[in-house]
Amino acid sequence: MQPKELYVYKTLLGLGAMSGQSTDIGRGLSLATWQNDDGYAEYERANHHTLSYYLQGGKKTRRHLGERSIGKGHPGAVCVMPAGVVSEWSIEAPFRFMHLYFDRTEFDRHIIESCDVDPANVELHDLTFISDPVIERLFRDIILPLDWNSASDKMSLSHAGQLLIQHLLRNYTNRKLEPSPSRGGLSPFVLKKVRDFVEASLEQGIMVEDLAGIAELSPFHFTRMFQQSIGLSPHQYVLSRRIAKAKELLGERDPSLANVAQECGFSSQSHLTTRFRRATGMTPNSFRRLS
Repeated sequence: MQPKELYVYKTLLGLGAMSGQSTDIGRGLSLATWQNDDGYAEYERANHHTLSYYLQGGKKTRRHLGERSIGKGHPGAVCVMPAGVVSEWSIEAPFRFMHLYFDRTEFDRHIIESCDVDPANVELHDLTFISDPVIERLFRDIILPLDWNSASDKMSLSHAGQLLIQHLLRNYTNRKLEPSPSRGGLSPFVLKKVRDFVEASLEQGIMVEDLAGIAELSPFHFTRMFQQSIGLSPHQYVLSRRIAKAKELLGERDPSLANVAQECGFSSQSHLTTRFRRATGMTPNSFRRLS
C-alpha cells in the first residue's frame, strides 16, 4: 500500500504539509513522516485507518468538534483516526509527526487470524492526544532510526507495524481481544524451507509476509511459531544471517565494503558498518584485519 495513494497522505500534501520519508511495509501497511507549519485540516472520507504519533511540537495543534476544541497536542501524543470518521484540526505552529496507515482489510485480517473474532463486531476507537509508552517506543526507538530504504531493515519495519496493529487490537477497540493460543513451533521441514529462502534472498528486501507464505501461515502465527522454534524473531534471525554473510565475505576475499553491503542487503557502506558494529562490537574493516 503506497502512502502517496492514500486519502490522508494526499490531503496533507494538498494543505502544504511537507512529507519527509515514506514507505510501503507490506500487507496493507505504510509509513510516512511529516512536518506541518500551519493550516486547517479536515478528513472526511478516509477509507483506511491512521495511527499518528507526534515527534516534536504540537502544542498549538487542536482537534475541533464544531465550535468546541478537544485538548491540544504535545510531543509523544498519539491519535487514532479510524476509516470513515470525520475530524477537523487546526495547526498554529510547526510540528513533526509520523503516520502508520493500515487498510480495513488488513485490520480485519488481524482480528480473524490472531483473535478468531468476527471483525464486524469490532470497532477501532477514535482517539485524540493520548499517551502510550508502547506506541511511543515502537515509533521513536525502533521505526524512526531504521533505514526505510534498506532491504535489510524492511522486515524490522514490517514487524514493528504488525506489533502496532496488535497493540491497537488489544487496547483500543470496543472488545477486549487477546491472541488465540500458540500452536507450537514450525516443523523441521517448513523451518528448512524458510531458512533456505532466507539464505538465497539476503541481498533482497525480505518481508515477514514472504516467510509466512512459505510456511502457509498468517504473519502473526508464523512470527510466534518461528520464535518458538529457534529463539529469535524473524527480523532478528534475518539480520543475524546478513551479518554472518558479511563476515564470510570479509574473511574470504577482498571486495569493497560497498559490494559487501549490497550482497548482504544493506543500503550503503555506512549502514553495513553501523549494523556490523552493533552486532559484533567492531567495524567491518577491523574484522577484516583480524580474519
